[in-house]
Amino acid sequence: MKVSLLAGAVFLAAGGSISAQAVEFYHNGQLKKGEIINDGLKKCRELSLKDDIIILKGDCSFVFKNNSNNNQETIVLSESEELNLRFFPSPKYQNEKSTIRIEGVELTAKKKQFSEIQIRQEALQNLQSFSLGDVLQQLPGQYVQQFDNTQFKNIVFRTASGPSVTGTSGIPGGDDFGNRAFGVQLMVNDIALSNNENMQSYDSANAAAFGLSFNTTTKAGTLMPGQPNYGVDLREIPTENIESIEVIQGVPDAQYGDLTSGLIKVTTTASASPLRLDASLREGTYQIGLTKGFSLNKSNALNVSVNYMNSLTDPRTSLVGYDRTGVNLLWSTRSKSGFRNKLTAAFSANSSQGKKDPDDVNGVVINVDNKSFSLSNNISYSFDQKVRKTFFKTISADVGLSYATQFTERKFWLNQGARPYGNATENQVYYAPYTLPAYENLAYADGKPFNIYSNLSLNGSRVTSSKWVHMYSVGANFRYGDNFGRGRYGTAGQFTTIKAAGQSSDGMRDFNYRDNVHSSQQYALYIQDNITKVFSNKNIFRANLGLRYDLQNSFSTFSPRINTSYQLGNLSVRGGFGLTSKAPSLNQMYTSPRYFDFLLGDYRLPGYYSAAIMQTVVTPGDNADLKPSRSWKTEIGIDYRFPFATVNLTAYYNRLFDGFTTMSVPKVMNKAKVNVNITGTEVPTFEIVGTEKYFYLQNRIINGYSSVDKGLELMANFKKIEALNLVIGFNASYVETSGEKDKGLYKYEPPKIIDPNFEYGIYNDTKSKKSMARASFSFDYHLAPSGLIIGLRTDHFLSDRTFTHASDIYPIGYIKHGGDIEMIPEGQNTNQLYQNLFRKPTDEKLSGLYNKTLHNVHLRVTKDFLSGFRLSVYVSNVFNLKAYDERGYLYANFTSTSFGANISYKF
Repeated sequence: MKVSLLAGAVFLAAGGSISAQAVEFYHNGQLKKGEIINDGLKKCRELSLKDDIIILKGDCSFVFKNNSNNNQETIVLSESEELNLRFFPSPKYQNEKSTIRIEGVELTAKKKQFSEIQIRQEALQNLQSFSLGDVLQQLPGQYVQQFDNTQFKNIVFRTASGPSVTGTSGIPGGDDFGNRAFGVQLMVNDIALSNNENMQSYDSANAAAFGLSFNTTTKAGTLMPGQPNYGVDLREIPTENIESIEVIQGVPDAQYGDLTSGLIKVTTTASASPLRLDASLREGTYQIGLTKGFSLNKSNALNVSVNYMNSLTDPRTSLVGYDRTGVNLLWSTRSKSGFRNKLTAAFSANSSQGKKDPDDVNGVVINVDNKSFSLSNNISYSFDQKVRKTFFKTISADVGLSYATQFTERKFWLNQGARPYGNATENQVYYAPYTLPAYENLAYADGKPFNIYSNLSLNGSRVTSSKWVHMYSVGANFRYGDNFGRGRYGTAGQFTTIKAAGQSSDGMRDFNYRDNVHSSQQYALYIQDNITKVFSNKNIFRANLGLRYDLQNSFSTFSPRINTSYQLGNLSVRGGFGLTSKAPSLNQMYTSPRYFDFLLGDYRLPGYYSAAIMQTVVTPGDNADLKPSRSWKTEIGIDYRFPFATVNLTAYYNRLFDGFTTMSVPKVMNKAKVNVNITGTEVPTFEIVGTEKYFYLQNRIINGYSSVDKGLELMANFKKIEALNLVIGFNASYVETSGEKDKGLYKYEPPKIIDPNFEYGIYNDTKSKKSMARASFSFDYHLAPSGLIIGLRTDHFLSDRTFTHASDIYPIGYIKHGGDIEMIPEGQNTNQLYQNLFRKPTDEKLSGLYNKTLHNVHLRVTKDFLSGFRLSVYVSNVFNLKAYDERGYLYANFTSTSFGANISYKF
């Protein structure tokens, strides 16, 4: 039987024997080659797989026949000892048929050393996965989402600001959720994927820092394409060839930057594998994938995968849909000389199509067509085999580049009569053009984002005379981002029109990205030392110490990173803290100039003339002075290994500052006074005879937001109950989130009754506080000899509260007509002089789930057949439960009943 390394590892973990297998390993400083005679490896405390090595840990032994002397030896591993085994096929088993069944033994996400949570092998399919976002629903605080792939999906960690992976409830736009989603870094094979160059926005000059662009809701459902400023769209990452996913919600190593919320590390692999066909179906979505691995020779392997997904919001109609096509090539090579290389090429195309509803004449239609190509390479060379005393033993380099074309179209029919609109691009008083009385309004965003990421590191290890183990690295990162697209453009009056004289609007003009957007560049240096010490009493001390320096668009940040743990037998105590930073996106920095259009007069004589006199004031709109946002992350935790389970408890406190937010900027213009001359049927003429001050507000994106997330996470992985073939997992989380704008960032509101003394009142911004508690159980019946898994998952919504403070009734200042700003002395803002500025009292509101808990149950059944077929059936909300909050409304985060299935065949 030709037992591959992966198959051997899985069969061993499933309880089988791999006696008589050829193996090599290092033990007590010596390389041993031979054959396992009588193995007890299945009794080891931990089994895992990395690259082409099986890693065994703790308290087991096996009998080994050494080829060098033909003697039998007993290899014993202590509780804290680790052994790396490389297996080779044994000739006498070459022609036997493999009886290895389902390849997965880790059915749930598991905690690693510090902040890391790892999802491997079968756990990738524990939820029906059409993309990476579905897989991440296994993390603490997550739940099985309402299924809809026509909406953009991103993720946030350890916060109550919104759903962790967005579903049909949509993205909760706003500074709370936006800053956290924007601060998540996704890496595939150590190459950072970037959405920083996405500029597919409708009106970034006047919109909020985290406004939503080009989304629409119709009778057929909601269409929401990928959004700028919100992180990578997880729908674009298929799960084929993923070996493992590691999520770091706490403090990452110093190598990783441009993040404030968390890090997702995806590892893919290339190895010889049979041609596999996968097909999945769930509600209005189907997906088809082909994967094949080729062994080119002993040192080279090539993996090819192709996938296609089609999704409709409503299976009964094709009005709102999403398509994704992807092709991936992965070539890996390794040599005995210590050289390793992994080359990845990927092409993807996705489109979001909104078709016209024949029953909705004025409905908005959004069409999106995106194509992208990426190329990445990971190379490393180990030279410690030749030069034993060198300080650095490995050099590695990671380089990746991506280029995409992103085209977004918005169209709808307008029938509102001819209206004037501004088109001047400098300060000017002029005759404005008119729209047609009825026309199709078209707006386009055409982007071509380009991104480069590179990392170079030198790595080494050293064992001191007192047995302190140091694994250290020194490295540098470089990131480059730009956008070469045509930009925003459209039909005449596609953005704003003005109805009547004396009114104004925030105008928009065409904006070319290639000519007006400058590149974003980030440089970083880092040093890292991972320390391990095993004491004579078997206690283990571990520390990851790092320091990172970032230069992000000319702003510098020094980021210390520390993680520590101390293991005393079955108990481990750990803690960490560190600083992280996130650079602003191109869409936040380069917004185009801000145009303010004021209609001075509108004169029309049907059949003869239409003359609109417009004044335009232009304000520079770019925010190139935006600093990176920053976050201090702190956590402590304990882990305990009971005879029946391993339990992890983590407490954390994260403080974001210099976050991105929107500020209302008071502006004063010299509004022109004009005399208009009307003579018969001739077009009226005008002359400027003076000016007067006119006050208005404009939005600007700044660093002015701070927030705090604090909470607890609990994970428990129980040992398999052999008599029942049952594996149980549990996780729970509680988090509180509070956030506010910095002092001096006020709200401006006009008085309800026109007042000659006050044009606007100035008020403090409203604060809110949110909390969330969730839990989840997983019960997996795993009968490996029969290739059967029956999985039951439960979601428990224990609390979901939003507390909104009452708005301030009394002003803290006011703006006079003409733009003069006056602040009210402290203690005098209740004076009746300002009664026209007093706002109607509002109640403090508590909404969500606060005296009620909700529970949901989901089922998965998987059967693996020896013929090569594998069938999985999924049912969400098995009992067809309906969930309502205290107000009697359907609870948006509760998944309704749906069915899905997956079938795969290995040729």
